[in-house]
Amino acid sequence: MFSIRSIFRPQQLRPSSLFSLHSSYSSSTSASAASIQADRTIREGPRNDWTRREIKDVYDSPLLDLLFHGALVHRHAQNFREVQQCTLLSIKTGGCSEDCSYCPQSSRYSTGVKAQKLMTKEDVMEAAKKAKEAGSTRFCMGAAWRDTVGRKTNFNQILDYVKEIRDMGIEVCCTLGMLEKQQAQELKKAGLTAYNHNLDTSREYYPHIITTRTYDERLKTLEYVREAGINVCSGGIIGLGEAEEDRVGLLHTLATLPTHPESVPINALLAVKGTPLQDQKPVEIWEMIRMIATARIVMPKAMVRLSAGRVRFSMPEQALCFLAGANSIFTGEKLLTTPNNDFDADQLMFKVLGLIPKAPSFPEDEERSFESENCQEAVSSSG
Repeated sequence: MFSIRSIFRPQQLRPSSLFSLHSSYSSSTSASAASIQADRTIREGPRNDWTRREIKDVYDSPLLDLLFHGALVHRHAQNFREVQQCTLLSIKTGGCSEDCSYCPQSSRYSTGVKAQKLMTKEDVMEAAKKAKEAGSTRFCMGAAWRDTVGRKTNFNQILDYVKEIRDMGIEVCCTLGMLEKQQAQELKKAGLTAYNHNLDTSREYYPHIITTRTYDERLKTLEYVREAGINVCSGGIIGLGEAEEDRVGLLHTLATLPTHPESVPINALLAVKGTPLQDQKPVEIWEMIRMIATARIVMPKAMVRLSAGRVRFSMPEQALCFLAGANSIFTGEKLLTTPNNDFDADQLMFKVLGLIPKAPSFPEDEERSFESENCQEAVSSSG
């Protein structure tokens, strides 16, 4: 006699079994775009020739279908229970010359955020140490600058911070505004793991949100980061007043880069009083799920980061985001200047959902792994 438990053990499913399950599901139902494209992603892996129409069709798929197929791709391409804990620290707060409509750090808006100097090395190292002790395996440093031009002294200080934190055995990420090519190379030499530079929204909607930096300038920084051998972290914000077409446009730009970003943060706007977007309607959990699941299907190898706005979502709502394909969160009291989730609540969530903290990984380790795989393939084919 067979029990249900003996015939179906999901934890033992191999990729081939997962593909069979997916194919059976697809053939037994009216196949949605999410089903068709997830099927292709599982068979063929990442691709960079997505059309905007294809991504829109995935995004517009029935929500439960999109969630299901995002989850299948997630289980195929990622260690699906692993979630990375990251900490984001504002090392230089306020006084920014840019006019990003969502940002309380802009000097153009009255938000109560005061301009501060760059944090001292001692304070930054103490924050990094506490973050590591609390379980974070990536430490991100943000500075409220448009760019790093003319900031040689501060930039050199940050290079020193990067070296010290990298020596602690955790990943290091920075977001310092636009970079020059030489600066990207210096950050790589210092040991930077990743550089965050979000596109925020679609090319078409971007001028409605920011006028002090162009979309192409943002893409140029990503190009310099990639050329330097640093992992790219780039995503966007939903809830800025954009249309669904703009969300699709953002994902299309990211998914058609020559190499997909290693990290794709999905942020939900936390409207701050005093900014032009202070009266924006809060993002619904269903909107986050659509973005996360679509990002997972079109960029299967990326870390999809459930970022700003998570504080508004309950544990069951966050569980749906992880199921859809998210595999990273930010921990700590703040995300730059906005509130974040309680540490104890996050630890309880990991326990209840059975999530596993993800260990740090570094670009050089990935390169060695890739070279080793190629060597093994070469030996196998020649033998």
